Amino acid sequence: MMNNTPTKVNSADHSFAQSKTQALQENPNLDLIFEEISEKRVIVPPPRIAARFYRPTISRRKPSAASSRRNSISSAHSYQSNTCNREAQSRFFAQHQRRNNIIEDRKARLADRAAHVEKVRLRAAFFKAAPRSTTNSEERALAAQQAREKNLADIVAACAEEVRRAKEIAETMKEKREADGKRLRKDMEERLAEAEKRREKNLRRCSSIKRRCSLSNSYKILTAQENEIMNIAASRIQRQWRTYQRKKIVKQFSTLGLSIERVKQESFDYVAGLLEQVNVLTTMARLLRVCGLKYTEGRSVSEMTSVKAFLSAYLITGHPRQTLSTRIEIEDIQYKETCPLIKDDLENIQVQDLVNKARNLLITFEHTVIQLNNLNKYLPSLTQQSSLSQNYASFFDAFIAWKARDSEALIEVLLLQFIELEKIWLSVKDISEKTVAETYKDGIRENQIMLMARIKRLAGEKRYKDAISKALQEAHASRSTRKPLKQTQSFATIPNESSKESADRLKIAEKAMAAALHTLIPKTQPQSTVISKADVIRFAQPVMQDNRIVTHEIAIDREYRIGEEFLADKNTSMQSAFENMRNDIKAGNSDIWVLAMAENVQKKLQRLLTEGKPMYDSIGEWLNQSFIATQLRHQSFSFNNFFDEIGRLLPKLCAPFRDKQIKEIIQKNFQDNDVVSRLEALMHALDILQIDYANFLLQRQTPLILANAAQYETYQFMQQLAEPGGSLRSTEAAWKKAQDKVIAEVSKRDPENINKPMNEKIYIQMLVDVFTIPAHENEIPETLQLDKHRILRIRDEIRRIVTCGAILLQCKNLLKRDVRSLWKTEGTRIYLVLENSKSQEQAAQGIQAALESYRSMPIATKDYIQNFVVNRAIEAFSSSQSYLKEPVIHLLLRRLSGYILTRLGTRTEKEKTKAPNTTSESLVSLGLPEFSQKVGEIIHEIGRVAAVDREAHGRWYEQIIEKYSNKQIENSDQMDIDMSLTR
Repeated sequence: MMNNTPTKVNSADHSFAQSKTQALQENPNLDLIFEEISEKRVIVPPPRIAARFYRPTISRRKPSAASSRRNSISSAHSYQSNTCNREAQSRFFAQHQRRNNIIEDRKARLADRAAHVEKVRLRAAFFKAAPRSTTNSEERALAAQQAREKNLADIVAACAEEVRRAKEIAETMKEKREADGKRLRKDMEERLAEAEKRREKNLRRCSSIKRRCSLSNSYKILTAQENEIMNIAASRIQRQWRTYQRKKIVKQFSTLGLSIERVKQESFDYVAGLLEQVNVLTTMARLLRVCGLKYTEGRSVSEMTSVKAFLSAYLITGHPRQTLSTRIEIEDIQYKETCPLIKDDLENIQVQDLVNKARNLLITFEHTVIQLNNLNKYLPSLTQQSSLSQNYASFFDAFIAWKARDSEALIEVLLLQFIELEKIWLSVKDISEKTVAETYKDGIRENQIMLMARIKRLAGEKRYKDAISKALQEAHASRSTRKPLKQTQSFATIPNESSKESADRLKIAEKAMAAALHTLIPKTQPQSTVISKADVIRFAQPVMQDNRIVTHEIAIDREYRIGEEFLADKNTSMQSAFENMRNDIKAGNSDIWVLAMAENVQKKLQRLLTEGKPMYDSIGEWLNQSFIATQLRHQSFSFNNFFDEIGRLLPKLCAPFRDKQIKEIIQKNFQDNDVVSRLEALMHALDILQIDYANFLLQRQTPLILANAAQYETYQFMQQLAEPGGSLRSTEAAWKKAQDKVIAEVSKRDPENINKPMNEKIYIQMLVDVFTIPAHENEIPETLQLDKHRILRIRDEIRRIVTCGAILLQCKNLLKRDVRSLWKTEGTRIYLVLENSKSQEQAAQGIQAALESYRSMPIATKDYIQNFVVNRAIEAFSSSQSYLKEPVIHLLLRRLSGYILTRLGTRTEKEKTKAPNTTSESLVSLGLPEFSQKVGEIIHEIGRVAAVDREAHGRWYEQIIEKYSNKQIENSDQMDIDMSLTR
């Protein structure tokens, strides 16, 4: 009975599990609706819970490990001894019972597992069928898709970059392999050609031997063989001897130590002296013959010329500035100032091309010489000989072209030196003693003879005589009208010359300036000659400044160049003509416009070239009116061909710094489908070239312009006053106002009127008032009308400086900072904001941002700065009427005007030397330490204007002084011209 009890319990458990499983299978929705089941219903626990409640009292013994005592030999023996006496039937029944229990237990566990799986499946189906919000899942899916697309895009971009880089590398390697293949094929062809020559030579030699062997006389055969052996031996000896000679030449050249690196390290004089030695010339001539240069064959003068030209490549490569510079070192400083070639011409594209070709020639030559050895019998290959010959021919042509161009400049420089020497002799012979004059005469004549010899060698016999005669005439003519310049000049010391002499002298200066400036501005056609609409384009020229303005600007700044700011006005005025042309072309009436365009382009291009040159003639033939008319008549004219040819021509005529701009115009604007748009771009490009050419001529004429600028302006101002309505009303008013101010200032400091005010101080006061105090344009003095744009610009700069200073000064006080501290960054940024702002609101925002970005401040301080400091300063800055009403700005302006007045009034050399060093300290005390550089530039510019104005208009200021003089300033000191400010 005890053995059957566990079996019954297990059977009950198994029956309970089967009934539970069958119930779940019959009704799978029981677990899903268990909450709605009635409380009276008996709930059957799951099998795993029921097994706990119906667990048998005697549990089945679990299998033990193999190492336990139950599995030991003694235990097995004891078990067998205990069971050996039992009956076989009971043993079999026990084993069968255990096996059945194990099987039933396993089935129960499998049933439990199947029930659990079904429950999980039903729960998943329930939740899947239940409605739910899809927003989050959709968002997550969309975000995941976007992230995936972004990752794919990044991967695609990276792969594309890698593919592009791989393609570039592949293309590079392909080109390299092709180049190597071409080089190998070329070498192979050369070797095959040499082998073919040797084969033909051997065939001819064998045929000659056969013919000699065919002679019947055996004696002759033996003699021929002996002669052949002797010839072979002689040829071998000659080859060895020639190889030895070539080796000797190479060693001699190596002992000279000529190389690009050494030439660059040594001085120019040392290299020039080395290349002039006879042994260097002979060694180089022999080595060039060894290298296969055909230009050095034959011992003649032409051979030495070719050798010297080759050696000049070392100087050009190692010392291009000393070799190719058109400047000639002159001992007297006067010669340097009158030399038209102010700076080196190394930026010229022709000179750069010559330097590059010289470098390529020497690199090829050194590479060829290095490869000469015993293996090749000190003979270069045909490829090396061909490369060296081509490089030498290219260099020699460029060298000859440069010499031809440079000879003109050298002749001009030499003539200027000759004229200056003649002027020195004419000025010395009358004012010096006889012995001193003779000493000067010997030295001057010796130098003049040397110059004449060089001019004769460069210019030729006929031109030499004409040039020397004209130079002598110019020197003697300039002596009669020359006036010695002094370091200082005053109103009271103007020479009292007769009106006739003064008028003659001014007319001569005016003619000289007209001759110097007539080539700067192309002649414009008067309006009366404009007949048709196309004539506007036919006679269109770039808008240039008047000669008087150019002369005045050069006198103030000798580095002045004509700018491009006038091209915008010209383009605006030409728009109507371009619209008319566009309408006529659409209507089919384009011939008259094409002829006008061709004529205008021809004149502008030929103006950039020298008459008689090949390019000048070719442009004249290509753009000839009859030729263009013939093309139009036969309908063979093509705008595309025309602009393509112009696109190839413009880069050759433009300056090097214009290459990028001209290239951009050609690549972008010349590809437009609209013909008129392309013509507009072409006119703009030609105007730019015209301005560059005018600046080039202006640079060459600068010494002559500076010498006659004051007299020319005096003559032009006289003509201006002679016109109806000409007067000095504004000048007199400005002088009277400055005089009253100076007298009032002097009276405060000197009540007894002991120190009388000077005219110099009155003039400087007038100048400072004109440049610093805002006033109407009509109040600018007539003598300063040419500086009207400069005066207005400096007024705006001073207004910005004092406005910035007022803002920074009040901010320093609000933040409790030292007012002497330097806020350079804030000052610069606020100045730029005031300079570039288009409205008051924009300026206020920019200033506030500049202050807050560099200085941390509380919110209350920020609001105060915004409301009281910035807005008030900007309001005062934007209105000229309220400009001087702001107390801080008015104070700073008065301090700055006084500082400029003090700087311009320095008279002694000690004060002038000390003034720049104390500029920063003075401005710190004035409250403007951030703008010392700008204030210094303004003072320098005003000083130069003052010097030019005094020299040109001194006589009219003298008249004003006499008109407004009184007893207190009747015997005032002279007003000196501060020439140091013009340096």
